[in-house]
Amino acid sequence: MSIEVPAASRPKVAVVGGGPTGLAAALALARAGCAVSLLDARPLPAAGAPLPEEARTVALLGPSIALLERLGVWGSLAVDSTPLRALRLVSLASDEAEPEADVTFEAGEIGLGELGRNLRIGRLRAVLLEALRAAGAALLGEAPLETVARERDGLLLVHGRGTLWADLVVAADGRRSAVRRALRLPAEQRPSGRVAIGTSFAHERPHGCVSIELHRPGGAFTMVPLPGDRSSLVWIEPEASARRLMRLSDAAFATEVERRAGRWLGAVREVGPRETWPLVPMVAARLVAPRAVLLGEAAHALSPVGAQGLNTSLRDVAVLADLVERARARGEPPLAPGVLLAYERARLPDIRARLAVTEGLAAAVASDLAPVRLARTLGLRLLTALPPLKRRIMHGLIRPMALPLPLPFP
Repeated sequence: MSIEVPAASRPKVAVVGGGPTGLAAALALARAGCAVSLLDARPLPAAGAPLPEEARTVALLGPSIALLERLGVWGSLAVDSTPLRALRLVSLASDEAEPEADVTFEAGEIGLGELGRNLRIGRLRAVLLEALRAAGAALLGEAPLETVARERDGLLLVHGRGTLWADLVVAADGRRSAVRRALRLPAEQRPSGRVAIGTSFAHERPHGCVSIELHRPGGAFTMVPLPGDRSSLVWIEPEASARRLMRLSDAAFATEVERRAGRWLGAVREVGPRETWPLVPMVAARLVAPRAVLLGEAAHALSPVGAQGLNTSLRDVAVLADLVERARARGEPPLAPGVLLAYERARLPDIRARLAVTEGLAAAVASDLAPVRLARTLGLRLLTALPPLKRRIMHGLIRPMALPLPLPFP
């Protein structure tokens, strides 16, 4: 996936945001023949230097892996990843109760060897950063964006280290996107009152490459396989409960993890660093503006239920890169307004559908109301009884959605 373009005719693209989405977008556009500059508010390490450790991991689904293969980086990542051969959903009335419903989605049910791969997010960032450096992109760390000014033939980005001129700015700078605010692009969001705690832990029994998602009052408790007898954990709780858990000592926190995970994975030990992030569902009203495009969490923020967060962001990257490459192949300007509008038309229905589904599911999982819990349990039992419906939902987790569903907030 690389296009040779004379330097003088290469469109200048500024990608703002050095997370996995921004790095993947910058690399994809560099491979498509653009002259790319990447800006990030955080320091960017020198070549070969390690990135800071991060507690979070990401479960990459098939389309995300396909994108990373096209970008030429998956070979370096695959050796550090763990296959996900099944997803097990369990409905619980409380952490100590017996399961009310228990359903397992096997990759083989839809003709796949695995549903995806789990990978530490720091490793993903490190490999993408080195590939971007090798592709000749300009890397500007410690360069927080201050504003974006429109010029007659481009955009002027003012940042903490100076200014940068670009034909196009790609906003990949997160839910509080400075680019989105500077361009006055509205976004609808509503805090959920829930917080995700991310960590990892070693356990007594093997995970068998099965991800286990416990649906329990307060929020999902999701254990995703890592190499060896170790799993990553995304634990969703109301804000007050999450604050209490984060104040616990390492030993006391490990006890709380084992109280919930022990039935499934045995004794818990070696709990890693913890981090939290608020769950604030959000979607931008528009994904594009003149000479600007939003992707990743600058465009949408989804619940981690069903591994839809980063996978949806990487789908943004894949669609934008495909449209740019196709325009070049037709001899058309790769960053023309029509290309950007085509990106918005392709992505916005899928994003809105995933937001509606994930937020509806997250609210149902967290609820302790008896009618909601009953509906949740009956829904899982129905999937067990109706294999065609089960397979359709599995495909929906991976393929683009465009469902006629309302957003979970006005």
